[in-house]
Amino acid sequence: MEMKTILKQVMVVFILIVVCYLMQTTIFPHLELAGVVPNFLVILTTSLGLMRGTKYGMGVGFTCGLVADFFSGSLFGIYILIYLYIGFLSGLFKKLFYGDDLKLPLALIGTCDIVYGLIIYGIWFLVRKQFAFGYYFIHVIMPEAVYTVLVSIFLYYIILKINQWFDKDEKRSRRDLV
Repeated sequence: MEMKTILKQVMVVFILIVVCYLMQTTIFPHLELAGVVPNFLVILTTSLGLMRGTKYGMGVGFTCGLVADFFSGSLFGIYILIYLYIGFLSGLFKKLFYGDDLKLPLALIGTCDIVYGLIIYGIWFLVRKQFAFGYYFIHVIMPEAVYTVLVSIFLYYIILKINQWFDKDEKRSRRDLV
């Protein structure tokens, strides 16, 4: 692949990460449902990992985690690891990916958001000996997963179109090299 194509993809994905982070932290807190907001970074990491594979998913996950860690002001590196693993695990399903079929992406996004919630619970609550797991699961993890899946129905198609544009750009780049 040509360097120009790679740089274009990196810039587009970075802009997507920034836009998703800003939507998650500035716009959607005003659109809370059941006291939660959708996790746009999980949607982005899971979708791109599923569409482009483990390495790509890990790169996107690392960057999403870096942005989340940078602005969270808490224990640095936790979000990097969480999103890195989400990107890797999503990338394992690349062979099952069919662009227009929503079942796998939505199930994977929902599962990844639940895993994200469980890890966050383990890190931030169990460490402080707060054992209200049932309450946290029913009132935070599940509503966030449902809201994230609902929002991902719309966001997924935007990410899919960007992925299709990446594929066309890569094919054109390979054709130009020959």
